[in-house]
Amino acid sequence: MRSTHARVLVSAVFAVAVLSACAQPGNAPGSAGGPGGDSPISASDPAADSGRATNRGTVTGRVLAADGSPVAGVAVAPKSLDDPARAIPELVVVSDDKGVFHWTLEPGRYEFQARPAAGAAVSGHAAPQTATVTVGQTATVDLTLG
Repeated sequence: MRSTHARVLVSAVFAVAVLSACAQPGNAPGSAGGPGGDSPISASDPAADSGRATNRGTVTGRVLAADGSPVAGVAVAPKSLDDPARAIPELVVVSDDKGVFHWTLEPGRYEFQARPAAGAAVSGHAAPQTATVTVGQTATVDLTLG
């Protein structure tokens, strides 16, 4: 009986050790920074990405209200139109106080959508806009909420 308890305890300790190692950032296969994974980037600050984004391009734009005024706090999300689809490094970025957003993406074609947060001062959705991302280049996409 004692031997069975010892085996269970050793197995549990081993399982916890393995799971803890996998939970460390960059240690799980395919995780950000891990073997076969991508290094994380933040498209919300293209200046911070410049050293890591040599094989990427930038999409920048503004989110505007129907009257042309900038809208802050709007979620902007791209969708890859390529087959196979390109990886998107973040789910969304949010427009700043001037309505400006930035994405750093792999080369390819993307569709961009803007949606105000629940309870935002503006409502409506922008018609999706497309852009082609080219290495080292900046594409511009402006999204007008309707």
